[in-house]
Amino acid sequence: MNFLRSVRQHVEAMKTIALAAILFVLVPGFSHAADWQHYGNARYQYWVGILPGFSAISEADNGDGGVSQSSDGRTELRVWGGYLLEDNFKSEVKGRIDLVASDGWNVTYRKQAPTWASWSGLKGDRVFYERAVPVCDGAAAYFRLEYDKDQAKNFDPIVSRLVKSLKSGTCR
Repeated sequence: MNFLRSVRQHVEAMKTIALAAILFVLVPGFSHAADWQHYGNARYQYWVGILPGFSAISEADNGDGGVSQSSDGRTELRVWGGYLLEDNFKSEVKGRIDLVASDGWNVTYRKQAPTWASWSGLKGDRVFYERAVPVCDGAAAYFRLEYDKDQAKNFDPIVSRLVKSLKSGTCR
């Protein structure tokens, strides 16, 4: 009896190890989940993940957000909050997309819902991805990731994780 119980326990342990190995290989970011840091902004009540190997956010003097960079300096993550300058979130996002386009960026993707917006594009050999979510008191939180075009495939799962990490606080 003890022999059979020992075999069953061994088989169960092997199943657990096999499942962990599958997750490690197939699920982007699973193996490095602990490597992500988090930045929380007290002024605008938003939170976002900081990529492994990136510097801590160097916060601006006004407390609206800041910048983080990859160790090689080729990739930059900007995070910030700000009060809406337009009448509503939808108009604000349109204005920001227009501003990016007027700065020479070819905006190739844009999608918006009432509680979020994303847009991205190209300029020369650079790619950007920007995300916005409304926060409390007529404000919004943003992140912008900018990187080399030749790294685009590597950044697809990172962008997905960043999108999921951008959260707003509860309004009082």
